[in-house]
Amino acid sequence: MPAGIPLRHARLVLLEWLIIRAVPVLNRVRPPSDWPHSLEALRRFPAASWGAELAAFLDARGFADFLPNYEAHDTFHALLRYDTTVVGELRLQAFMAGNRSPSQAGYVLLVLGGLLVPELWPQLRCDVARGRRSARVRDWHVPAHLRQPIHSLREQLADRVDVITPLAPRGHDT
Repeated sequence: MPAGIPLRHARLVLLEWLIIRAVPVLNRVRPPSDWPHSLEALRRFPAASWGAELAAFLDARGFADFLPNYEAHDTFHALLRYDTTVVGELRLQAFMAGNRSPSQAGYVLLVLGGLLVPELWPQLRCDVARGRRSARVRDWHVPAHLRQPIHSLREQLADRVDVITPLAPRGHDT
């Protein structure tokens, strides 16, 4: 194992800890979301719809329900195929920044992540470029699109680009 991996792991754990601590603080200052669907309801959506894919995505990761106020955010993890790991979160935020659709907290996370894990910069640059080449998702009313076939929505997005960073073995956190 390369010498940089344990240090990188420690930086990723620190970022994860910061994200977990930030969510309750952010929920105090943002208005509650008006999310119309439970996870159980999404499981009954038409096969291959964005809603059904979202339910399968969350089920595969062992989520019992949505994190309050992050329902729409989670839909983009599923749509864009970015995992719910710290690296996946940074990649989602990079896409959103390139797409001109990030939240202020997303910008902060992206900058902080870029500072703490600079070896991800090549990957994050690709994700920013992907966001720039994609339809502007900030304009989408997510609940209205959940019954649509996910492949038709993905056609509006640029292809995903995965760059393997020098410190990450293939298939781990990229």
